[in-house]
Amino acid sequence: MSANWFKEKSWSISGNKANDSKHLASTNTIIYPKSTQDVAELLASNQEAAVAVVCGGHSSSNVATWACFSEAAGKDDSCQDDNTIILDMKNMTSVTVDKKIMEVTVGGGSTFRQLAQVCADAGGALPIGTGDTVGVCGYTMNGGLSGYFGKRLGMLGQRVVHMEIVLSDGTVKNLTPESSGEDGNLFHACLGAGSAMGVVTSLTFKMEAAASFSTGGSIVVACGNKTSAEPFLKRALQFMKGSVLPTSSCSMEIVIVTDFTMIINFMFYDTFTENTSSFIQQVRDDAKACNVPIVADDMTSFKTWFEAASSLWDVIAGLKGDPLVRVDHCIGTRSLPSDEVLDFVIDTWVGDYIQKAPLSLVEIRSLGGVTKEGSALPSGNVNALFFADMIVSYDGSSVSSQ
Repeated sequence: MSANWFKEKSWSISGNKANDSKHLASTNTIIYPKSTQDVAELLASNQEAAVAVVCGGHSSSNVATWACFSEAAGKDDSCQDDNTIILDMKNMTSVTVDKKIMEVTVGGGSTFRQLAQVCADAGGALPIGTGDTVGVCGYTMNGGLSGYFGKRLGMLGQRVVHMEIVLSDGTVKNLTPESSGEDGNLFHACLGAGSAMGVVTSLTFKMEAAASFSTGGSIVVACGNKTSAEPFLKRALQFMKGSVLPTSSCSMEIVIVTDFTMIINFMFYDTFTENTSSFIQQVRDDAKACNVPIVADDMTSFKTWFEAASSLWDVIAGLKGDPLVRVDHCIGTRSLPSDEVLDFVIDTWVGDYIQKAPLSLVEIRSLGGVTKEGSALPSGNVNALFFADMIVSYDGSSVSSQ
């Protein structure tokens, strides 16, 4: 049962452990709490246990489902299984909304699909990620970076107005941005520390009006090979650097997949006053100059915040493995990226690494805006203006743990 849980629930942990079920805790240590009280009693009565929390199906931190560690693990594949606990929060998935004050409250196991649908029904918007199975609380406890919406709405952690968390001794804390003393420090620390401070059982967010999102769309360029992709990407990144990063009224994300197709997504907010098609014309001109075909071009395909938020759900659902394993490598800059940084992304990640695992991709995002103006979370991403990650994905059944 543990191996099945591992394959179905957690597809995104450290690649060198992905196909090694010897490190999994025994069946009895995968626990499904139904309430905050359940979590509190469990932690209070298991003071010596190593605990990991799972609230979705996505984590690039490489630790979310790894509840045990021992020096022996790297030597003889043994692990102290009888003293480990994995908390799967799937039974705590309530999502409630107060439309009058534009606040939404999620349980510790809620996912982005649930949150997005409730927000949309309430006429609200939040800076969420693009994966529908991602756990809201886990995402938020690492800051909550949003490439699509962060420049206008900030990081998701910056929108938390209430947090319920169970500490390691079973103590239940209710925290807000106005909490003082040790509670104030704890609230701040949690929004960047992952699950290190405790088990979050509930979060309440302040929503923005859905009208904060104006429109968005994509240009898809089929480069076909590395030789064609590199010069076009260089031009696209210079456009991002010169025209998108300096403004907070729109965002740009470039996704490069292993066949060197580039999906360039633009999000325009209610503060954007230019003509969207004219604004991105330089990208079209660059594609023509590099002799790479544009196979799709629609700057109004995302007419609502929800359409943009859910645009990749079907794509992500199509990524399959037994298990599908993902490891991220990230780079970010506080100011405009130097040509040296851009060349590294182009030459090393796109020019070399992306071809080595067939399900991999490179994401390049514009950040900043409201995120940098808001509360200073203890997450490096809050300071980033430019951000890129190399997502190495592969079918775990096709490789060994070595």
